[in-house]
Amino acid sequence: MEEQLEIIKAKKNLQTTVYHALSGDTEDHNPWFSFASLVICCALLVSIGFRILFTVYSENDDFWTPYFIAVYFGFVVFLVEYLLRYWSAPVKDTHIADRDDARYRKLYLKSFLGIVDFIAVASLAFTIFFIKDDLWPSYIIVISLFKLGRYVPGLELVATVVSNERKSLTATVFTLGILVVIMSTATFLCEKADQPEIFKSVPHTIWWGIVTMTTLGYGDMAPVTLFGRFFGAVAALIGVGMLAMPAGIISNGFTEERKRREILLAWKVISNLSFFHGLTTSCIAEIAGVLKTQILPSNAEVFRKGDPADSMYFIAEGNVEVVLHPKSIRLSTGSFFGEGGLVDNKPRNATIRTVSQTRFLVLALHDFYRVATNHPDLNQKIKDMHLTRK
Repeated sequence: MEEQLEIIKAKKNLQTTVYHALSGDTEDHNPWFSFASLVICCALLVSIGFRILFTVYSENDDFWTPYFIAVYFGFVVFLVEYLLRYWSAPVKDTHIADRDDARYRKLYLKSFLGIVDFIAVASLAFTIFFIKDDLWPSYIIVISLFKLGRYVPGLELVATVVSNERKSLTATVFTLGILVVIMSTATFLCEKADQPEIFKSVPHTIWWGIVTMTTLGYGDMAPVTLFGRFFGAVAALIGVGMLAMPAGIISNGFTEERKRREILLAWKVISNLSFFHGLTTSCIAEIAGVLKTQILPSNAEVFRKGDPADSMYFIAEGNVEVVLHPKSIRLSTGSFFGEGGLVDNKPRNATIRTVSQTRFLVLALHDFYRVATNHPDLNQKIKDMHLTRK
């Protein structure tokens, strides 16, 4: 019985190791994740790169040997990755004691990136069977570029913003589609008598409507009648406005998502500080909502001795040095400073500079007083900590 428990425990540990090696969902640096990311990204770029080069050098005999190697290399890497992600998928929610492993594996298979992983394997498998044939299934390997979303934070952010704003974006696209049909129909009725060979039908004119309202203007179809040109001008002007709407929606989405992530980061940092233990959730939430992110490079001065005290700093990531005589003090991730000037309403009593690139969460003076007024227990804690540090 004990041997079976040891085997089950070893299996779970191996699953956890594999999952974190593929996903990187850990607080600390994971060398296995770095290695797996490098291998997968290399396989991805090599596989797609050689498929693109196939369209250029397929007639060259010297091309085929490296092409074979690239295809087989990509297939083996993506197949192993796919199987390991499927096997380790249940680790995603290790805090659930009686979780259904099969359910989490099905969720992976149905997820967007799970489908992308399958397409990558299927496309390369097809290419191996028809290695010298120029068939379209071999080209869908380019869809696997979405895999980079796991390793490039910016791509993941774009996907999150589009997902968050999908209703607004869908409404905009739907509205644009309605206007295209209406304007195309009106233009068709105006032009069909003068240009029957060009504006043959409403579906033909919809092509003109799409090109006009997206401001491309190929010139292959153009109205010549007075009313046709009027509707064309209206369509172009409406198109400019409609295309500007998604840009505004996405821009606002980026701002909101960045703000949300900053609040989550602030919550994570301050909730882990022993200083905030014992405070109410509402107090922590209010502080997290007013903190601003500031990133300074290595050896940069945060403030100098004698500067006016206008904010308090929490170190989210990095290290700083408090310049004191005869010996300086170092503060690391999770520490805070600058509260003394706010409490005493006096200038800074020390110079502080960064040791490495450091990310701060900054509590401004006016926000400090507002939060301290709303939560007297926080105000008292800060005063007590300041007295202890004196």
